[in-house]
Amino acid sequence: MTFTEKDRVILDYFANNAGAAIERARLTREIILRMIKMAELRDPEETGRHVNRVGAYAAEIYHSWARHHGLSPEEIKATKDLLHIAAMLHDVGKIAISDLILKKPAGLDPEEFNLMKFHTILGARLFQDSQSELDIMAAEIALNHHERWDGRGYPGKISDIFDPQATIAPGKRGEEIPLPARIVALADVYDALGSMRSYKEPLPEARILELIEEESGKQFDPEVVQAFLEAHDILLALKGKYHGDPTYCLLVSPAKPLSAD
Repeated sequence: MTFTEKDRVILDYFANNAGAAIERARLTREIILRMIKMAELRDPEETGRHVNRVGAYAAEIYHSWARHHGLSPEEIKATKDLLHIAAMLHDVGKIAISDLILKKPAGLDPEEFNLMKFHTILGARLFQDSQSELDIMAAEIALNHHERWDGRGYPGKISDIFDPQATIAPGKRGEEIPLPARIVALADVYDALGSMRSYKEPLPEARILELIEEESGKQFDPEVVQAFLEAHDILLALKGKYHGDPTYCLLVSPAKPLSAD
């Protein structure tokens, strides 16, 4: 087949556009990874490990969910890769929360917890004028990963998150919550329950599974819980990898239930 001069011009045009799109995607990815590093500066001992685990867990839960919904391998891979990175930014808004709250070595009182809730709004605001699928997904997750399937989460149905006077509103419910955020909500709690905090010990794995199953249809999307349970062996292997000890989560003692803060 012989290409004409017109064909070459058209090919050059599309090649240049494709190259520019790839470069924009690369730059977006690099900026987001730097944002994650920035968030780690606030809590270098735990934040980095936590976000890496949540990103890995969320990707595998999504993979399990997507197989059941008949998505193509190509779509699964593309979304899984985006979700892995976007999930790592779920708590990026905490960089604007006072250390007196963020690093308090005890549970938060009601006033402190109300201030902590704003990390969802502050995180989503970082992605104003989003220009890529990754930006859009990261914003959805940052804003909605503390919403609950039963509508009792936060920050709720806020008409304009960029309004300086925005306040916590009645929660979103069910599929009003974007799927990536529903997945990260579970991944985040799963990691929090199995991890040491300054104010608590981690839970044994068996107890974590019981609590998550109990919250199916309440805190968590039932389909996401099912995907989580089916991917559990993979998640357990990842947990052992990130904690450096595959028996870590089986040996630890009980703690408070179902909170990611």
